[in-house]
Amino acid sequence: MNQRKLTKKKVYAKNLSVGSSDKSSESAPIKDTQVIKTSQFLSNTKITIIGGGGIAATELPKLARELRRQGAEVQFCITENCLKFIGIESLRWASNNEVIINPSGLAEHICTSDALVISPATADLISKTSNGICSDGATTLIQSALGMNKTIIYCPTMHESLSFSPIIEENKEKLKKMDGVFFTNPRIEEGKEKLPLPNILAINICHIINKRKYYSNKIRKVLLTIGGTRAMIDPVRCVTNLSTGSLGIEVAKTFYAMGIETTVLTANTNKEVPEYDQSKIFHLPNYNEMYDYLKEINHNKYDGILHLVAGSDFTPKSISNSKISSKEETLRIDLVRAKKILDIDDLSKIPFKAAAKLTSGSEIEGLEIAKKMLINKKLNAVLHSTSDSAWNKEKEHHGTILKNTNGHIEETCVNGKKEMAVQFYLSFKDFSDNKNE
Repeated sequence: MNQRKLTKKKVYAKNLSVGSSDKSSESAPIKDTQVIKTSQFLSNTKITIIGGGGIAATELPKLARELRRQGAEVQFCITENCLKFIGIESLRWASNNEVIINPSGLAEHICTSDALVISPATADLISKTSNGICSDGATTLIQSALGMNKTIIYCPTMHESLSFSPIIEENKEKLKKMDGVFFTNPRIEEGKEKLPLPNILAINICHIINKRKYYSNKIRKVLLTIGGTRAMIDPVRCVTNLSTGSLGIEVAKTFYAMGIETTVLTANTNKEVPEYDQSKIFHLPNYNEMYDYLKEINHNKYDGILHLVAGSDFTPKSISNSKISSKEETLRIDLVRAKKILDIDDLSKIPFKAAAKLTSGSEIEGLEIAKKMLINKKLNAVLHSTSDSAWNKEKEHHGTILKNTNGHIEETCVNGKKEMAVQFYLSFKDFSDNKNE
């Protein structure tokens, strides 16, 4: 590809369709019932939470507000048993909406939402709905949603003895075979199936809804490398870098929330990488470990790769098998250039490829380096940022996303890791849509 034939178009990322912070609401005073949106993963999505009777119902206000933070409108339709564990005013406050218990002449038992979330999905609710029993407004609403082929998400909680009951297992399997019905994975603790933490459960719900909405429930998989690698000097010392992995964690979250199954190869990060239902995480802190792992992957399994790890550019020529004595006055370490992960042949066969490029010094010169990387490595997108921006604690991390679209380079200025993650996702979505046309 001739670089001189490429043109550029600079676009500033504003009013992003997914994943951007609602900054106007952060600065303006908000009412007690309102939430500050952290993303638009569930923009224009109405969710009805069916509240079952169980101690996990006490978690419903947190779940409702977390879903609202992702952009959803939330309403509760609860069973009488649910009220034994949580007050109706708490649910009205959490959803900023009226709570349905018994349907009235307004026919609230007919589903008008985009999705139902049944939480806690007790053994009672699972058994009733799998057998078509309409004993109250909540169970009738579920049957209405089934009849309309809406997205229905069961979040099971019960004692393990109930979960292992062959009849309840049969009822679960009956529901799973129905189009549009999904189950989240419970958190097993103290011999019970419990709800995952609200922030994790909310992202799992985003994944299910968006996978069906944008990809017709077809599986899309991406591979991500994140964090900062280390190159060992001896068994206890290493050469490493300042990467925290926070950008990679945000990108992985965004892709997963928008319906993509993720495999995350994580080096060293400053916080734990969240585990979601349909995500896989492999810890590969050493550069050589990650390089060797990627050499052996089956590239046919993935629709995209995002190479965001801060890899070791140089590694020690030799590694001491034992701890080098600290009594030495001086220590000489010969470093050699490391093999580049992006040069692994099989990775180039993955359809969508994106990476990050960090430079120091002039931002203009660094941008030109990133453009050459975009072209020479035949990438679809590259994030360029400078070291001054990446580790400036007083200002938000900013940079430029470069997209190569049919021989045209488009520049999108991004401010903050959320916007960076969104632009990576939009690049992947545009690529996938164009490929399928």
